[in-house]
Amino acid sequence: MADQCQQYTQYAGARPIGVSLIIGGVDQNGNSLFLTDPSGTYIPYNAVAIGADSDRVTEFLKKHYKPEMTLEESKMLAISSINMVSNDAKGSEHIKISQIESDTKRFEIVDKNQITKLLQSATEKYPPEEK
Repeated sequence: MADQCQQYTQYAGARPIGVSLIIGGVDQNGNSLFLTDPSGTYIPYNAVAIGADSDRVTEFLKKHYKPEMTLEESKMLAISSINMVSNDAKGSEHIKISQIESDTKRFEIVDKNQITKLLQSATEKYPPEEK
């Protein structure tokens, strides 16, 4: 993906792929998370944010992310990160989560009921004033 972004920057008159992406996955080497930008640069991260107010969210992630976190804890941290900059932080309708479990390497979309429960737990663990 990053190679294609970089190649498009070399064509005169061609519009480069003008977005940054966070791409995560699981393979035989374990979990991976990368940030790519339109220039073709890709950087591995443990936790990262892009978009509006991403600097503030990235600082929050640096403070609270731990490599030994469970998948549930990671989802709560992600939800708190979204809500700290969201205009619609009261409910969970604006949140969508997918996950890949390391052991099964199976992709699944988390249902809305589970997201609502995670939001309640996340609000207790990371109170808004701490953000």
